[in-house]
Amino acid sequence: MAKKSSPAAQKSDVQYFLEDLNQLANLPVSKKHDKLVLSEYPLDGQLLHTSSLYRASREMYLELGGIFEAKVCSTMRSLSAQDLFADVIQYSPSWSELLWFKDHSHELADPEKELEALGRFNEISLYHEQNHRVLWRLLPPAPKDATAFRRYLNFAESLVVVLDLALGDELGAKHSPIFEDLKVIYRSGGEHSYHKKDLATYRKYLLAMVCATYCTLELVNPEDIVKVVDYVFPGQKKMNKDATERSLEINELFTRVTNPQWQERYWKEAQTKLAKIHKPVKGEPLNMAADPLDMESEFQIAIKVFEYFGI
Repeated sequence: MAKKSSPAAQKSDVQYFLEDLNQLANLPVSKKHDKLVLSEYPLDGQLLHTSSLYRASREMYLELGGIFEAKVCSTMRSLSAQDLFADVIQYSPSWSELLWFKDHSHELADPEKELEALGRFNEISLYHEQNHRVLWRLLPPAPKDATAFRRYLNFAESLVVVLDLALGDELGAKHSPIFEDLKVIYRSGGEHSYHKKDLATYRKYLLAMVCATYCTLELVNPEDIVKVVDYVFPGQKKMNKDATERSLEINELFTRVTNPQWQERYWKEAQTKLAKIHKPVKGEPLNMAADPLDMESEFQIAIKVFEYFGI
C-alpha cells in the first residue's frame, strides 16, 4: 500500500503513505458528481472530479444496471469473489478508516502494522472492475471453441488493461503514481507524451499497446512482441517500442500463472455467462486470428471501444 523504503531512506512507509494520502485527499471534489460517488470508496470523489474517463466508466456501469456492495473484502477474497460477468461489484468501505489513520497514526503503538492491515482491504480498482462489465456489451459474441475462446478472453483483458493505462495518462505524471500506490488504480501514467498529442496519434499508441498486451497474454516471447507490433502497425517504430515496453510492465505472475489458470478452470462457466449477456446481440462470433500477425478487424473493435469511452 505504501512505498517500500530502503535501509538508507529517511522516511518510513507510514510517513510516505501519509504524505500521499494528504496530497490526494486535498484534491478538489464536486457536488455535481454526488449521485456517482461511493462515499466510503477511497478517493472516489477526487477521481470523479479529476478524470472524465473515470466518470464515463462509472456512468456506463450504472446505465447497464450495475450495482455496488459495500462489504469488507480482503485482497485475496476480492480476487476470487468478483464475478466478471455479474453486474455486482464488492468493495471495502474503508475511506473513513483511512482518514482516521491519517489523523491519528501518531497515537498508535505500531502504525506500521496498522498500515499493513489496512492494505489487506484496499487493493481493488472499481474502475477496472466496471470496465470488464461494460466491455462485454461492446464486444461481439464469443466463439464456442475452447482455444478461440481463450484468445477472445485475452483480447478483452488487453482492452481493459489499456483502459487502465489510459486512466493513468489522464491523471498525469504527478498524481497517477500516488493513486496507484494507494491501490485505487492499477497503472500510473506519464511515461510518454502521446496522450498530450492529437487524438488520432494517441489512439495509434493505444492500439499498439492493445497489440503488445494481447501478445503478452498470449505468451508470445517478449523479445518478439515489438516485431509483431511493428508488422501490424508499420511506420511508427518509436511509438511501437514505447508502447511495447509499457505493456510488458504487466505483472508476470498474472500473465504466466493467474490468467491461464483462471481460464482453464472457468472457461466453460464464463462462456455460458457470456452467451446470456450476448443473447440479444446479432452478428457472428469474434474468432480472433490464430496468429497475431493476422490481426486486423480486431483493432477496429478496439477503436470503437475507445470512442465509446471518449478517448
